[in-house]
Amino acid sequence: MKNFFLPLLAVLCACLTARGQYKSVTFDYERSAFNEGQPLPAETYFTVSGEVTPDVEMVEIRIMSKSSAKENEPLYKALWKRAPVGEGNTFQVPISYKLRSDAEYDFRIAYYKVIDSTGNGQFRAQLFNYLDKYVDQSLDVEKNRIRLNTPPHQIVRDLNKIVERATLYYNNRSNIGFPGFSDMVLRGLEGLQNKNLAPGQYNQNPDSASSKQQMKSQYADEEIEAVKEMVHGEVNTILNTQLVTVTDSKDIKNYRTEKLKSSLTLNFGYGGVYFDGDINNLSYGDGFYAGVSFPFGNSAFASKFLSRTTFSAGVFLKNFSNLEGQTISGPVLGRPLYVALGYPILDFLRFNAGATVLQNSSTAPSGINLQQVFLRPYVGLSVDVNVWLGLGKNKL
Repeated sequence: MKNFFLPLLAVLCACLTARGQYKSVTFDYERSAFNEGQPLPAETYFTVSGEVTPDVEMVEIRIMSKSSAKENEPLYKALWKRAPVGEGNTFQVPISYKLRSDAEYDFRIAYYKVIDSTGNGQFRAQLFNYLDKYVDQSLDVEKNRIRLNTPPHQIVRDLNKIVERATLYYNNRSNIGFPGFSDMVLRGLEGLQNKNLAPGQYNQNPDSASSKQQMKSQYADEEIEAVKEMVHGEVNTILNTQLVTVTDSKDIKNYRTEKLKSSLTLNFGYGGVYFDGDINNLSYGDGFYAGVSFPFGNSAFASKFLSRTTFSAGVFLKNFSNLEGQTISGPVLGRPLYVALGYPILDFLRFNAGATVLQNSSTAPSGINLQQVFLRPYVGLSVDVNVWLGLGKNKL
């Protein structure tokens, strides 16, 4: 007996391990293809591996649907970073996103290299210049006050977009994205709204009207510059990291996934139907039934509860008799029909509860008599048998 169970246990463990592993996919840079042009795995996680040159610091994989309009809004993205120690020429990116069967997706594989100090400084100066110009365009310095042409909240949103677009092809080893400008910047912009410049003329002792206006202009410049410095300081949170930029990328369009077989689930079980009466005078029928079941969701994408819950419909294999000895059958097929919801209580056993469509054949003429058709509740236990349909691979 021991010799029988040990091999069985080993097989079960091997199956569970296989289900938990990521499938391996190799990316061919020259051909821009996966697994030598084979379809990608569907409804399972997988790992993409490929070759890189020693100066590549990071590799990012983005998955887009064919209907995705924006490149920066992928369905999923994953990142590989070179280890701080050790050399290597291979990347491995786990893809914890399940692709649908027999579908097409677009992929972008981007290769990042470290920016040197000179490149970092140039990028910083360019980004600061964009932000400063937008702030200048968003306000007017009048004779006695500063006026904003755009509401402060909108200015902050636009500044965030400028940073987002400018850093679209940049990243950092910490993979820290820009969180957006804080309320301090918003308060600073609100402080510029209708800012009175009169205090500026008292900073010194001007001896003419032109000098007073010059002091006001200088005061306005100082207030605006303070807001710009605040903007620069918050952007520096990402610019002071080790920046990397995209130096090469591969776009793979309309790449197809493998086609998995669909299945039809047949259920066979035994159930009881309540007719009427109480516990002391109970009228019921029972017997074997057979039918088909449909899950409420695909187990690869839906929640565990929905994917395990089924809607079933079928027929009892024999008619019933009530306490009066009357034959209880069903319309259409001449056998009791049923519909039910089911949920597994064991891996191989499902509990079903629903309703039966019955007809009193003893008092009804042949055929369907709607006046004699009635519904009654039923419960039962069944086992499921999957029948694979069509061409393709079986699902795990």
